[in-house]
This record gives sequence, C-alpha cells and structure tokens, in this order.
Amino acid sequence: MTPAIPFSYPGIEADVQRLGDLLRMAFRTAGWVAPEKPAILNLACGRADETGVLLTAAAPFAKELFYLGIDLRPVEAAEGKARWVPAAPPGWQLDFRAGDASRTDRMKQLPPFDLVFIRHQNYWHDPGTWLVLFRNALGCLKPGGLMVITSYFDREHELAMACLQECGATKLADIHHPDARALPDAPSKSVDRRMGVFRI
Repeated sequence: MTPAIPFSYPGIEADVQRLGDLLRMAFRTAGWVAPEKPAILNLACGRADETGVLLTAAAPFAKELFYLGIDLRPVEAAEGKARWVPAAPPGWQLDFRAGDASRTDRMKQLPPFDLVFIRHQNYWHDPGTWLVLFRNALGCLKPGGLMVITSYFDREHELAMACLQECGATKLADIHHPDARALPDAPSKSVDRRMGVFRI
C-alpha cells in the first residue's frame, strides 16, 4: 500500500519497510493467519507511518477490512488520515481519530479487533497509564486475536512485556530486530528494536 503523501522525515520509508519484514516474521512465528475480513486497531499511532506495511503484512489478501488509528494528538492523527485514507483500495475502511488510546474501554462503538498494534510504546513515561492502556487493549481483542508491540529500548521492552503478562496475556514471540536503525538521541536506542507478540 503506497501512501498518498510522502513520509515526513528522511529514513522513515526504509524503517517501515524493515518493520513490514519484522511483522511478517512475527505472524509466522505466532502461527497467525489473518481472517477474511480483519479488524485492526493501531493505538498511539502518531502520524501512522507504519499503516501501509502493517496492513500489507496483516491482511495481504483481504478484500475488506476495518482499520482504526487512535492518537492523542489531533495534528498527527490528521496527518495519518491524509496519508492513508486516499490510498485505501475499495472495500478497505480506514479511519484515524484523535483520542486517548488508553481509554478504549469507554469507546463503546468500537468493534472487537483481530489485531491490536502499538509501535514504540513508551512504558517508562507513565507505567500506570500503560497498565490501563494494555489492559483495555487486550480487552478489545477477539478470541484468537493478537497484540503486537515494538520498542526503542531493551529494558523498556522487557518491562512492557512483563506488564502485558501481568494483565493475563500469553507471550508468543519476542523478536530482536537484526537491522534496527540506531538513533543518536539516546544510548542503545533503535527503531523497532524489539517486537513482542501476545494472545489472550
């Protein structure tokens, strides 16, 4: 799926292509086969740079799907919408909303989802909020659905994975990204450094 408008920063296109490869590996490892009409939730999606590769990896043959990206920042949700909604093929319903991704329990209109995805979670920032977010996100899953997270840092990833397991999720995979691009703003930080896959 090709975006309708270019990515905002240099390097992102290559990062998301590598993310697509990582997602396909994760789905194979988990033994997950996307349903015929998947519903996918992308929480704290930001500009939603990953939407195209996420949908291509999760639903390569879907003629119909529902995808929702939620982010607290209206400007970023609007950028995601401008990038991906015009590029969606017929039968694909894509939506991006500004809202609190930790409060999906209050969004009664949401359907159950086959896949919940969170890229670059920042558990360190506020563990209490992430506990609520993870618990509610797991509550959005259909039986047999997957939750997938990626992280910038090893230790933060391990804390987030432990939190998910405390919420009752079963770990199916923990993948170290062999080609993660190092970032200069913090030691041992890289793009999609680790990926965790869970099921209820």
